[in-house]
Amino acid sequence: MIILQTGVPGSGKTSSVVNMLMTDESYTHFTDKDGVKKKRPLFVNGIPELKIEHEELSDEQIKSQPFQDFLPYGSLVIIDEAQRLMGTRSAASKVPPFIEALATHRHHGLDIVLITQHPSFLDSFVRRLVQRHMHVSIKPVGRKLYEWNECVDQPDSSVNIAKAIERTFVVPKKSFGMYKSAEVHTKPKRRIPKSLIFVVLFIPLLIGFTLYTINKMSKRFSADEQQTTSTTAASDVDGAEPKTSPATADIGQNLKPEDFVPTLAEKPESKPIYNNVRQVKTFEYPVGCVDGGKSGCTCYSSQGTPLKEITKAMCKDYAKNGLPFNPYKDEQQQAAQQSQTAPQTAYEPENSQVVAMGGQSPKNLMYDGYVEAGQQFAQRGGVVGSP
Repeated sequence: MIILQTGVPGSGKTSSVVNMLMTDESYTHFTDKDGVKKKRPLFVNGIPELKIEHEELSDEQIKSQPFQDFLPYGSLVIIDEAQRLMGTRSAASKVPPFIEALATHRHHGLDIVLITQHPSFLDSFVRRLVQRHMHVSIKPVGRKLYEWNECVDQPDSSVNIAKAIERTFVVPKKSFGMYKSAEVHTKPKRRIPKSLIFVVLFIPLLIGFTLYTINKMSKRFSADEQQTTSTTAASDVDGAEPKTSPATADIGQNLKPEDFVPTLAEKPESKPIYNNVRQVKTFEYPVGCVDGGKSGCTCYSSQGTPLKEITKAMCKDYAKNGLPFNPYKDEQQQAAQQSQTAPQTAYEPENSQVVAMGGQSPKNLMYDGYVEAGQQFAQRGGVVGSP
């Protein structure tokens, strides 16, 4: 397996690898072909004065021949600042033999750890062979370690970070004493972004303003509630007095000409004067459809008005197969209406009087000289239409 460790100078990438040599058994031991667990031979290039048992690899040894030709089976190879030996090259140039041989390093049980600042510093052939990529990134609030199962050319992009395994990274200081590192003497300065400073200062102000607003609104609602209670009590007292002045009731309610102008053309019910009494009581729903005649097919509402929104095809379907189920229909209300419209037994109220049309009017209610209708003709002794 080829493992790639990247990070800017001072991020702790080399100390992270040294710490794994001290704590991770997969770096220190391996299982041979016979299934026997053995201590792993360690070969290092670029980490000066490493105090962990190892053998130094020179640049000439690495470039001269493939690892599997001179290293023992199961060896672990670590190369710091790997771009020195496996840096980028032109697309037209041939892949060096020692780099090309990395494609078959697993046949010899080798694991190789490459340390560099950025993936783009390495040969593209090497990057395609990486099976584990770890990248240390320095953030304003600390370090983060991102890990992928392949080499990521842009490890700091938000798209690649979203795909990575992320965890907080703390530089293992105990590993500094195990090798000579410039990172001990250089510590990157963290500059807190101005936006973060603004957020830190803004949050207390926001909390204070929110509490102030809630307190102010609470007092206002309490005052309004007390005023409403007082007004209600006063209204109850005033309601006990039967005498009121009509002029007082009309104050502030004078009508204006625009109150009688409809807001919708040809809709007299849209006059503003009706705003307080105009309420929707029902809605259009087909109660019957008639197929035939000049119109073809028409559906009608419960008030007998045609429903133009229903298409002819849908109308014919309703006329043939029946109307759909009406989920808005109140069954209890319909039963009540039917009981109200049912015929009732006639009854005659007490002390009722029936006035028969054609009778003579009471004399005490008529003016002087009143003559019943038609009486002037009867006095002449003739009847219109008699034989």
